[in-house]
Amino acid sequence: MKKYLFDNGNYPFPNRYYRFILINFKDGNNHRGFLNTLAEAIDAKDELAVGDDYFLFHFNQEQSGIREMFLSLSVDYGIIARAFISGKIDARRVAAFHTVYEFYREFLTKKSYQFADVKDLLLEVIKGDVKRLKELKRPILNDIADDSQMEKLILSFLHNNLNVTKTAKDVYMHRNTVINKLEHIKTETGLNIQNFHDALCMYWLLTVK
Repeated sequence: MKKYLFDNGNYPFPNRYYRFILINFKDGNNHRGFLNTLAEAIDAKDELAVGDDYFLFHFNQEQSGIREMFLSLSVDYGIIARAFISGKIDARRVAAFHTVYEFYREFLTKKSYQFADVKDLLLEVIKGDVKRLKELKRPILNDIADDSQMEKLILSFLHNNLNVTKTAKDVYMHRNTVINKLEHIKTETGLNIQNFHDALCMYWLLTVK
């Protein structure tokens, strides 16, 4: 991934999308045993060090267990570290990685947290410089950024106070179809808009000018 991301090389995998977890150790050591165990647990396909930031690249769609895994391993290895997990990154756009990473460095590195995700990053941008959300719209939303029907569904869901039944009636869809699309949005963006703070982030992403 280093040549692809920093040396204008070819993307080394067949998958169109990838994800990463960024780990930063407080004492500056790389803690190889910890990294190896975490990499194996998430089935990481490559790794990269940028200064004191360590990246593990993977294709694991299921993100929900990574937080618990990271926190548990931190205790097991007796380390002090923090992590950020990305959503899906489109490999066709090298700039998508750099945009997310630059925003992480600007908005999250000085914050007190042990584990952060896309929602946490977006909330910090909203609080700090909301107009800059425009730069994150495509890296976070991916193809949803160009899908007017999906945008209509999302805005209807938000305007209906996250009520699936009311949204289904509003957009003339079966309730189960709406639920499936909400799950698709979660997979695509890393935002579970059935939760308030994720929904707030999505609203700002779609409406910021």
